[in-house]
Amino acid sequence: MWIAFDGFSDLVYLLDIAIQFRTGYLEQGLMVCDANKLAGHYLRSRSFLMDIVALTPLDLLQLQLGFAPLLRFPRFIKVYRCYRFYYMVESRTIYPNLWRVANLIHILLLLSHWFGCFHYMLSEFEDFRGAWAYTNPHKANNSEWRAITRKYVASVYWSTLTLTTIGGDHVTPSSNLQ
Repeated sequence: MWIAFDGFSDLVYLLDIAIQFRTGYLEQGLMVCDANKLAGHYLRSRSFLMDIVALTPLDLLQLQLGFAPLLRFPRFIKVYRCYRFYYMVESRTIYPNLWRVANLIHILLLLSHWFGCFHYMLSEFEDFRGAWAYTNPHKANNSEWRAITRKYVASVYWSTLTLTTIGGDHVTPSSNLQ
């Protein structure tokens, strides 16, 4: 199933690049609609370079190396498009302050998600040692620790507590990576 989603996202990225070749832009206040000019403008843009880097087929290395999710990290470069979208909506909405609040909440939730994932990844890399690490689901007696929702919620919870420094226990690191 993961391979199907992976392939689908790659197709969406390719479709996005094809659409960008036909997206108009303003030149001296006039909308450019000529297909050759549009393609040339996109090919010379920084966006094209970032889109190509994002689509670099590093996934093929997984055939040699085995499962390595970090090889998909270049896909993250496409997030630059969100900034353009946020700016466009903010400038066109009749409630810009409401949009800014929604945008801020979205960014905070996204950062919480990333930090929770990083916390779990770091715990797994350190073999779940130390009081700061996520509880090792293989050593836990309770089967609820093995559920993906429990792993996710606990990791987001502890990373948020750690980042906001409201966590009760101040655990000192036991390795350089921690």
